[in-house]
Amino acid sequence: MAKSRRNKSSPLDEEGEPPKPVSSDSEEEEIDFANDVDDKATAADDFSATRKATLSPMSRLFAPYRSLGIVSSGCPFDILSHETATMLCVPIQDRFQILSERLQPVMVSQRVNHGTIRYLVADATLSVTLVAHGATRVTLFHRTMPLQTKCVQDQQSRGCSITSLLRLGRLQKEMKGEKQGKTENAVIVAAVLARSLLPKDASIPVVGDDEEEETEGDFEEKNTTQPVDLNSVCGQVVMMIATREDLAVQGRINLDFVPVIAVHPPTYVNKIVVAGYKNVTTAEGDSVKHPAMNLINVRSGKVLYVFNCLPVTNDAYVTTLEASPAVDTLAVGTSSGKVHLINVLHDKLLFTLDHKSIYKVPVSITSISFRTDSSAFQYGIAPMAVGRNDDIITIWDLTPSENHSGAQKVLTELENVHVGGVGYLQYLPHEPLLVSIGIQSNSIVMHLFDSPNHTGRILRQRKGHSSPPNLIRYLHPATGGLTQHDGTDALACQILSTGGSDRSLRVFSTARTILDKEYSQGPGLEKRARKLGIRAADIMLPPVTALAVSESNRRDWGDLVTIHRDHPFAYVWSNTRGSQSGPLLKQAGWNISAMKAAPSRQTHATSVCMSACGHFAIVGTRGGFIYKYNVQSGHARGAYPRTIEVDANGKKQKSRLPGDVGRTMKALESKMKISNRVSNLDKHDIDGRNNAALEQARSTRLAAASHKGSAVTGLAVDSLNKFLVSVGEDKKLVVWHFTTHVPHCKSPFILPFPAVKLKHVRESDLAAIALKDYSVVLFDCTSLSIVRRFGAQGYFARHGGPVTDLAFSPDARTLYTASMDRSIRVFDVPTNACIDWLSFKSAPTSLTISPTGEYLATTHHDRVGICVWSDRSYYQTIHMDSLYSTEPVRMDEPTPMLDKNRANCSSVDVSLLVDATYGPNKNRMQADDGTRPCSKKGGLVTFSGLPHAHWKNIFYLELVKLRNKPSEAPKKPPTAPFFLQWRNGEAVSDAKDHNMDAAKEETFGTDNNDDWAKAWSDEEYGQETLPCSNGLDSKRNMSQVDIEDATGAKRHKIFHVRSQLASLLTETAASSGSQRRYQHVTEHIATLGPSAIDVALASLCNGFHDLNFGLPLLRSAAAWLIEALLTGERFEAVNAYLHRFLFLHAAVIAGLEILDAADERHMEDRRHLMEAITQLRRAQEKASHALNNKMQHGLCLLRHFSRMV
Repeated sequence: MAKSRRNKSSPLDEEGEPPKPVSSDSEEEEIDFANDVDDKATAADDFSATRKATLSPMSRLFAPYRSLGIVSSGCPFDILSHETATMLCVPIQDRFQILSERLQPVMVSQRVNHGTIRYLVADATLSVTLVAHGATRVTLFHRTMPLQTKCVQDQQSRGCSITSLLRLGRLQKEMKGEKQGKTENAVIVAAVLARSLLPKDASIPVVGDDEEEETEGDFEEKNTTQPVDLNSVCGQVVMMIATREDLAVQGRINLDFVPVIAVHPPTYVNKIVVAGYKNVTTAEGDSVKHPAMNLINVRSGKVLYVFNCLPVTNDAYVTTLEASPAVDTLAVGTSSGKVHLINVLHDKLLFTLDHKSIYKVPVSITSISFRTDSSAFQYGIAPMAVGRNDDIITIWDLTPSENHSGAQKVLTELENVHVGGVGYLQYLPHEPLLVSIGIQSNSIVMHLFDSPNHTGRILRQRKGHSSPPNLIRYLHPATGGLTQHDGTDALACQILSTGGSDRSLRVFSTARTILDKEYSQGPGLEKRARKLGIRAADIMLPPVTALAVSESNRRDWGDLVTIHRDHPFAYVWSNTRGSQSGPLLKQAGWNISAMKAAPSRQTHATSVCMSACGHFAIVGTRGGFIYKYNVQSGHARGAYPRTIEVDANGKKQKSRLPGDVGRTMKALESKMKISNRVSNLDKHDIDGRNNAALEQARSTRLAAASHKGSAVTGLAVDSLNKFLVSVGEDKKLVVWHFTTHVPHCKSPFILPFPAVKLKHVRESDLAAIALKDYSVVLFDCTSLSIVRRFGAQGYFARHGGPVTDLAFSPDARTLYTASMDRSIRVFDVPTNACIDWLSFKSAPTSLTISPTGEYLATTHHDRVGICVWSDRSYYQTIHMDSLYSTEPVRMDEPTPMLDKNRANCSSVDVSLLVDATYGPNKNRMQADDGTRPCSKKGGLVTFSGLPHAHWKNIFYLELVKLRNKPSEAPKKPPTAPFFLQWRNGEAVSDAKDHNMDAAKEETFGTDNNDDWAKAWSDEEYGQETLPCSNGLDSKRNMSQVDIEDATGAKRHKIFHVRSQLASLLTETAASSGSQRRYQHVTEHIATLGPSAIDVALASLCNGFHDLNFGLPLLRSAAAWLIEALLTGERFEAVNAYLHRFLFLHAAVIAGLEILDAADERHMEDRRHLMEAITQLRRAQEKASHALNNKMQHGLCLLRHFSRMV
């Protein structure tokens, strides 16, 4: 069974080129640290092996596509400053993303394996990022790929968790392996570990798993201090050195207090300040927290000074530290709401700033930042931003005020910035821009301070749901009777999402994050909240429980109707305006004012739908009443059934429809008719008895069809406004005439169990109804019968929990059901077969299908984002090997969304972006599962998966060299200025190095201690070639061989400069390996570029004068190519290597025939080489014939089948 659909736009095509991350930039500090400590074995995770071992079988239909609405996780971010742009490195759960100046996502990293990311630091020049996740794990990322993970916990710090990461600077570190003897830049990072975690209400969020696996490699690092008692070690500072490829722990510093935060003061070389709290037992026996702060030398590992200037307050500890632009000054934030400005040099408290909430209750300080732009200096102010856990950001002016007796004053307060408190804030360097993120608000806000009164305004912001959304729907669904869009335009990329406790209604774009927005709930909401002295969230509408959308007449009036939890009214929204701008849908007797009696609980809305024409909205209530409203005017247009209308107190009212007046007039006319016949004298009595009987029958029928006393759980209107379908908790399914408000003659239909959800398809007039027994029935509204039942009792594809949502594909042939058993099942409607079974980590609460059917969007009960999954049947053929899906497939969470049009994100230079999915020198085939491509069956060939430029340009290297040849040699300027020196025949770089060395000898002398200056600079010292242990230098392999003649006498030593390829071929030829012993040679050459491949192949033999060493290398190269051709791997790349090999060495190979036969020195090598060349020719012909035969066989079959159509 094969499932395929028209390829409208596959997600692979939409994604385009993979996003490229940016390397961070950090301010270089001159910090010395011993770089001669040996690397120890560490507990590093093999990411590729772990991913391969944990992957479940792939879903038949769906693959992870992207996730929407995830902005931040409340953890501290890092600022990346570049020459042309400033970016933000923001952690989002188990990944981190780079945001541009416009707060648009540029790249996203791969996920970490354990826990969520809590802290991170990045370095721009090295393109590395260190993230702390879980409790004690630190992972090194090169760009976006995780390279190495270490558990920084040792025996003494067992039970500790990471509370902070601090970047200290860079140094020069010796390289190992092939490049031994060279030096490279490395970044120094300090990780702060605390033994006891902070309370849940503390300002620093602690997220991640506490249980960590411990291995022997976790405790092999050295301690810089002497072993002490475990009970006295309350924390540690772990010093790490990270390069582009390796992460090593260099030392540990034990602390006798619980550290929380660390900072590196400017101009303090090798020193950091670590602050936290110390548990002190009072006289009454209670344990309280006192603030503690130490000055530590990270090079010697000693505590230099213990500060005593902080005021001692019970249960008040240090939560944040920030270095001031003023020398020797630090800002210390505490959990009691106080910010202390201290002088580190003299251990003196300068002044204290107190913060309290609007209820005069102390708050906790979460973050501090100082403004450093020139405009603040021109205004004569020194702003300091203080983030608090009560949604307020306070901006202080640290300049003493003359009017306040020298006291500092508050410039402004930014209220209601982040729901749940401010997690972290930071001023952008040298700009009046303040960026802040919330602890729980899932938002990032950029404030601009350009007003003369120093008040801030929101310049840009990105927000998502602060709580998991409970309902999502595509804004313009394709399953509408009068659908105006086919789903191919931008309108089909918008998803309506309603949050739970955050009471917001948002729209997310699957194409551009810049189109995300929150719908307004009326003008002046913030102003009214400030006037009442409450938060804006307290006067917002209750959470949305259901919504209905109609595309018809959406330009004339509202096209969206929502109902809310425990709320009787329905609200009309305009998707065009993005606000609640329509009338309020309510009955005439219902009171709006909170000062009057509210409508009864039986009138609370439970379900809603809109007619296909867009004029009417139908609202079902908890008491079983169904009301019809006009969307344009908001007036009530009757109820279902017509005789049931209830006032605010729940009492029945007479119908006020205009049709009732006409019926009354007809009855009066019939009563007043005069007849002369005697037989009509008693007609009035007879008509009265007949009308009474008809009224009794009508009342009985309406009572049987009514949902009175039970909640209406689902409503739907057909495409022609003829019928209304309603289901309720009373097991009834009622079909009503839309205009007459009377039930169908066959209504009601009794369902097997009470209904909880209803999903109707107007084109096919089918309705899927979810029942309380976790099954789903399919009702045909045309034949008025149940035609299918999915997941019935005893059926293996039965849900194990309540069904939370339903959805149909655009062609109504596929039904999707979500359940609290953490699964989604996909049913084929014609065959009643479960064709796919998706399992998730958390239960899905809602799902929706895109208008084109290509994407499935889901929400989950513990995720604030929206997961989007792509249907693979739209861009490839899906083969169903069995009719039913009998086992669930665990789905991986999709990657957070990136903007496709990155040119409009900001003025970010393209050179700053790097590959977000694959690291350097990694092809896509290897990046998927860490394994090389291999043939599935004998006789088949595989491609390398390398870029086409890797092997195609090898055929045209001569043409490239000709085009790149300079037209003329560089000439001396005719009139060079006097300050420009000109050295004819001397390289500028040589002169620069000579002048630099001379200046350093003059300045520093030749003392060995001055080598630390080289170790801490960014200049590339020590580039001279040093021999490795295997006799090869780091840049090129220098083979030094003593040659003996026939008499045994040694001749002069001959040096040949060889490539790494020559070294690998020599080592492989000397070893006795397996049949595929040249595999590592192929993998090595695949990492080189076309020019490097040309140089490596050319260096194997330099001509006839190099036959003594060249012939064995040519023979080894021929053996390597023979093996590569016979295996059938990397077919196109290997043939390109073969072409270049023969092109470069054809003269030598052909010239061996004319050599003097008396020369016995080369006879044996020449014979072996010619045999290898002969075998190589046969292997190439065999591979070529096999490929041609396969191609001809496929073309013949294709022509045969095409003629059969």
